[in-house]
Amino acid sequence: IAGATAATYIVTGASARDNGYYQAVVTNAAGTKMSAPAFVTVGYNSAQFAAAGYNNFGQSTIPSALTSAVMLGSGVGHNVVLKPDGSVFAWGDNTLGQTAVPAGLAGVVAVSTTMSHNLALKSDGTVVAWGDNSYGQCTVPSELAGVVAVSAGNAHSLALTADGTVVAWGNNDAGQATVPNGLTGVVAIAAGAGSQSLALKSDGTVVGWGASVTNRIAIPSGLS
Repeated sequence: IAGATAATYIVTGASARDNGYYQAVVTNAAGTKMSAPAFVTVGYNSAQFAAAGYNNFGQSTIPSALTSAVMLGSGVGHNVVLKPDGSVFAWGDNTLGQTAVPAGLAGVVAVSTTMSHNLALKSDGTVVAWGDNSYGQCTVPSELAGVVAVSAGNAHSLALTADGTVVAWGNNDAGQATVPNGLTGVVAIAAGAGSQSLALKSDGTVVGWGASVTNRIAIPSGLS
């Protein structure tokens, strides 16, 4: 940012759950200036790795080759890890290709894992998907670009773009891939393991769409 008096900003007490895109905003009498988005990661070291639960596909056995990571994702029988160098490591059930990381995949800044498919967000704003593609959940729209966040659902996928809009694809049997008309100003997304999708807007409100069974997308009145 032109005219900035400091090049760094130190955040204490950060953890891996704080991984994500951040922007610096400066406001004064002359107006407001916003920096380009930058992805910030907080890494794990090898001593922090642990797993428990079913191990029928080896998904709870931490590979000895895994020594560092900046983001983790866990599916039904497999796991995906984003490494500090931007590469992706996966292990566990590979019945549907969910641990077959695409050859040459690099420059990754975020991963999202669900039932049997995975999404990887690259630093250039593009998305790569692999695993179960029964409903087209791994068929990334060819025109998709400028992505800043991804979320993998049961059999559908969501992407948040830099302009605050949402793109969805994959299974749409309950409307979970039908983004509400006019939805803008989104800052975070979540694709449910069922058949629902959620979007957090910059004004603090939440929008939900998809399956309404058990009121899973019935946003509580007054939530802000």
